[in-house]
Amino acid sequence: MSLPFAFLDQRPIVVAIAGSNGAGKSTFFESFLSDCGLRFINADVIAEGLEIGAYEAAEVAAAIRSSLVSQRESFIFETVLSDPVGDKVDTLARYAEADYTVALIFIQVHDVGESIRRVAMRTSQGGHDVPDEKLKSRFERTKANLQRAIACLPHVLVYDNSDLELPCRLVRLYANGKPASDY
Repeated sequence: MSLPFAFLDQRPIVVAIAGSNGAGKSTFFESFLSDCGLRFINADVIAEGLEIGAYEAAEVAAAIRSSLVSQRESFIFETVLSDPVGDKVDTLARYAEADYTVALIFIQVHDVGESIRRVAMRTSQGGHDVPDEKLKSRFERTKANLQRAIACLPHVLVYDNSDLELPCRLVRLYANGKPASDY
């Protein structure tokens, strides 16, 4: 097993793929985790499939996650991690307290301008849009919640996806709030 995932054991697993809009969360899943056999919960896919709004899809995704946890099932989900009160980080911490192996994979881009450019590119290719103002307001909250996650989650892996020539480059690994390795 490769070093970044050496912490995996026999407990159920929750992997949260987080990052700003347009950072490449779905692409990361498709490129690296889609074949691992875990259920993937993505509110954007739910919204499209059920033809519902983003907030309703987020509620459906949360209900699915709750159901899976009550059944002690492993899963992967995607989040912008931009909620202003840190509920997602708290939820992940509760999963860890419930004896889940919890890993946050954070996909970063250098700045909000890159996020805006990538969402515009995705939209031009038929993907879902997010207004620029929403991207701007979420970007700093996402970074703040990453810091909260590093402090309270057992495993945080940070990948830089700013350079499309070197996509999803692992740059830092944290274990229990402390840097475990720089790459």
